[in-house]
Amino acid sequence: MLKKEFIAGMVTGAIAFGGTGAAAAGLLAQPFAQSIYVNGQPVYCTAYAISGNNYVRLRDIGQAVGFDVSYDAATDSVQIRTGAQQAVQPTVAVIPTAATVSQRTAKAPAQPAVTPKSQSSVRDYSQNANPAIFTAGLPREFYNSARHAYLNAEEMAAAFDRDLRKADESLPVRLPGGTTVTEKMKNVCHSLSGVFYNYEITENSPYAYAFPRSDGVLQWPYIQEIIANAKSYDTDRERAEYLTETICDRLEYAYDRDIDSWSKAMENGGKAVCSGYAAAFKSMGRAAGLQVLTVGSTAGNHAWNLVYCDGEWLTVDLTHYDTSHNEANWFQPEHPKMKPDSLDEINFIKEVMHPGSTK
Repeated sequence: MLKKEFIAGMVTGAIAFGGTGAAAAGLLAQPFAQSIYVNGQPVYCTAYAISGNNYVRLRDIGQAVGFDVSYDAATDSVQIRTGAQQAVQPTVAVIPTAATVSQRTAKAPAQPAVTPKSQSSVRDYSQNANPAIFTAGLPREFYNSARHAYLNAEEMAAAFDRDLRKADESLPVRLPGGTTVTEKMKNVCHSLSGVFYNYEITENSPYAYAFPRSDGVLQWPYIQEIIANAKSYDTDRERAEYLTETICDRLEYAYDRDIDSWSKAMENGGKAVCSGYAAAFKSMGRAAGLQVLTVGSTAGNHAWNLVYCDGEWLTVDLTHYDTSHNEANWFQPEHPKMKPDSLDEINFIKEVMHPGSTK
């Protein structure tokens, strides 16, 4: 059965988009096919992206779950009758332009049958990882799925259907039936994301998958020049040190909290706080071919980076180095003052990116 919150959200979204209000308000509606799972089975509705939110027609939801939606002109109200019809696959409406009020409907595209990769059809990546990283919330099965997605990110991203927002389910390694998708799994995927790919795992899609991501900042000419210069060095340590020096030369710590995005701040010699320094190093470092993570301490209200070079994961705290020039913050095995949050997740991510690196 559908949760009441889900129904309420769909009703609100449909009413907010109802009639010609969106067009009259000058809002831009971008239609796309949205998959919605009903009792574990996918149905495909047209959603409309408006101001960062996705809206689905209430009538389409009614067709999918078996209730009838009608308009009563006498009372100027929407009428919902439950149990009125069998659930059917809703049609997919197409809006050719944002200014078009009328909508043409077409049948939902046929979904090809796929056979997701199973544990038995893929090598056991976990054999090369440090066994100490596996826990109830981060098991071996998830490691195999995440490592497979990390290694095959380019293929997964290329196969992702941007129009339908649909993944090619034949590519990922699916978790065994009955495996619970935990928040820790989602956090690992979030930390792996950025620059070129975003990773995701959900209860409805119990596998790690790499989606395409386009970071426009990396195309800025001065950013491109910095990345090219970093790539010209022979070793990962030299690339990482060049980026650290460059970022610290261009940024000033914002003691007054008068900050801008790291990219604009670097271009103009502006100010940033720890998160800006860390984001700059992670983004340009990954673009230059480095394995970089951003970590943080809630207690210390601080963020910094981990980078793999010289055969080990090293800590580099750009903010502290830029403000103190203390070598204790310069590529050390451990942070001199703080411990990052969620060490189990961090070590798991390290092993996904570089198996055996935490042994």
